[in-house]
Amino acid sequence: MGALRQRRERDNISVTANTTTPILGRRRSSGSTISKLVLRIGTLVMIVAVPMLYNMPTPDLQTSSAQKQKNDVTVKKDTNVAASEYESPKREEGDAKTNQKAAEPSIAWEVVPAADHMDATIAELKPATLCTCAKCGSTSLWEELFAIVEGKSFKSMNYTGPPWIHDLLNKKLWTNIEAKRRTDWSNFKDQDSFALIRDPKERIVSAWKSKVTCDTDEEIPGHRMFVPRLLKLAGPSSNMTARTDKGFPCLDLSDYLAVLSQIHAQGREGSLNEHFLPQHLGCFKDVPPSMWTVVTTISGPNALCSLKSVVSKSANMSNTDDGCQIMIKTHNYTRNVDLSRADEDILDRITIKEYEMLRKYLDA
Repeated sequence: MGALRQRRERDNISVTANTTTPILGRRRSSGSTISKLVLRIGTLVMIVAVPMLYNMPTPDLQTSSAQKQKNDVTVKKDTNVAASEYESPKREEGDAKTNQKAAEPSIAWEVVPAADHMDATIAELKPATLCTCAKCGSTSLWEELFAIVEGKSFKSMNYTGPPWIHDLLNKKLWTNIEAKRRTDWSNFKDQDSFALIRDPKERIVSAWKSKVTCDTDEEIPGHRMFVPRLLKLAGPSSNMTARTDKGFPCLDLSDYLAVLSQIHAQGREGSLNEHFLPQHLGCFKDVPPSMWTVVTTISGPNALCSLKSVVSKSANMSNTDDGCQIMIKTHNYTRNVDLSRADEDILDRITIKEYEMLRKYLDA
């Protein structure tokens, strides 16, 4: 039995050994196949992955480069924007002047008799160009014009604006004429024309009194509109501020003149509101006074008859009787003011171009 057990165990070992060999052989065969599979997979991975690995940094680099360029552009753009904001008033002023030459309407009115009315009053009217600067007696002028073209006094209308009488497009008042701001000057010489002017220094002081003065205890409608606009146009470099101790923004006369001086020194006077706009940039921006039929002040002895002759067919400009003077409407802002030497120097400086153009008409 012992010998038989030993023999069986020996046979089992032999069988196991014989069995193991083929199994190991199959394992080696299987291992070889796996190795080949791994090799192939590895090759595929290399084929696919390596180019990907090779290309991936490139887009990143390109993106980074593009982003850098974008950032550089952004920085440059921001820098330019800052420079543009700092320099914008000069550039905007230049653009505005260019646009004015091309398309901006003048402050002058082109007036023609109304086409849809043919009564006797309208039949007497003729086309004309009319212009007045603000603070030149414009209210008085338009009231006189109203009486001429409408055949009745403005006072009889019991009218209160807005729109004000100054707006010739206001059909509540101006029914006998058609008006528009003049943009085309090609036919200017074909019509009579009338321009109202004022002594430049008087006008600047008058504009201060009626729009931005601190010499009042009551707020004027222009305070909150004109004072901030003037300071903004002067720019931060002016270091000027408004007084607010009276409950509204205002400017003392010397400060007002200093602000105007800053605006003129920077070449921005063409952007001033019409109450402060120099007269050579207003009515005479496109056509010099020598080309106008009539250039006069509101107090001119023949102002009213001249206005009638410009807009009416039968009026005679040569009349010089007492009825030819326009009744001037004042706004109670005519109190005398005290000017320092510095104030007078500023006035001399900022009005020099106006006097060069208008002196002979002011002296007439």
